[in-house]
Amino acid sequence: MSAVAKQLADLGIDPSMMTGGGGNLQTNEGPDHARFRRVVSRWFTPRAVDRMRPLVRARTEELLAPLTDTGGGDFMRDVSARVPGPVFCWMMGADPAAGDRLFSLAEILLKAFDGNFDDAEVLLGAAAEMQEFVEALAAEKKAEPDGQLMSVLLAASDAGEITEADVRSLSFEMLSASTDNTAHSMAGAMTILAEHPDEYERLRADRSLIPSAVEECLRLVPRVVSDPHYTEHGTTLLGVEIPPDTMVHFHSVVGNVDPSIYPDPEVFDIGREHARPQLNFGVGRHYCLGAALARMEMQEILDTVCDAWSSFTVDNGAEIETTVTLHIESLPLSVTPA
Repeated sequence: MSAVAKQLADLGIDPSMMTGGGGNLQTNEGPDHARFRRVVSRWFTPRAVDRMRPLVRARTEELLAPLTDTGGGDFMRDVSARVPGPVFCWMMGADPAAGDRLFSLAEILLKAFDGNFDDAEVLLGAAAEMQEFVEALAAEKKAEPDGQLMSVLLAASDAGEITEADVRSLSFEMLSASTDNTAHSMAGAMTILAEHPDEYERLRADRSLIPSAVEECLRLVPRVVSDPHYTEHGTTLLGVEIPPDTMVHFHSVVGNVDPSIYPDPEVFDIGREHARPQLNFGVGRHYCLGAALARMEMQEILDTVCDAWSSFTVDNGAEIETTVTLHIESLPLSVTPA
């Protein structure tokens, strides 16, 4: 059981209120998980997401321009947080103008993964608003299918592959995960590049390094630091007995600096050859569905930044917190136009 679901239940809150009442990729296993993934996976292949590169670049250029003109601004709030939402709205067949609001809702919802339940009313309010958005979009696409992702989900429901509740839950899950996680990952990448101006200069001179630079940024500044779950059954791991109903953490950040996998793991090297992928996107059957989408967005944003700025630094006032996840509230930059 996920830590979030258990903590909600302990507070007397039905965890299904955070999922739409159906099944989704995170909480389901076995045939159900495979069935859900089969319905949506073709939308998230590298080939499928590559067609959105011009959309990401155009949006990023638009958002970078004011910072370039004024010599700086808040990269997190003014750029990073405002790219993934409109892109995923386009994928779903929704108005891209809703992207900023969806990011705000996703930020509230995903704070639960840090164990932040201080204001359960706000959390449930965000969940309710996200569900209203999903239901309105579903009603719109039922009336006028357009071949985008929501229409694909509805067609799968009509064919009996998934239920209407599954449509709501999968949409809720994808909208939440696709906006907030990428935004914080991209802002995190900017923090480590600012600490290594020589590597940024190297990247500007050789754009073929962009994919490996993104991997290296994700390796050393991961969005997901730890993935907590509660055991449903007792087990023994590496000689340690773990009773039922015990919280266990998968610390991906430790694996990302394993010297047996990454020579000189503390060194930030944008040209590093990643023989094995860093663990930000998980492993196995629950490997992140949106990994190719997140990589593509980060690559295009970073390439556009390299076009726009010859250098940049992080100003005082940055608000960065790392608990179970990396959370960047604000990232003020001073920039030198290219």
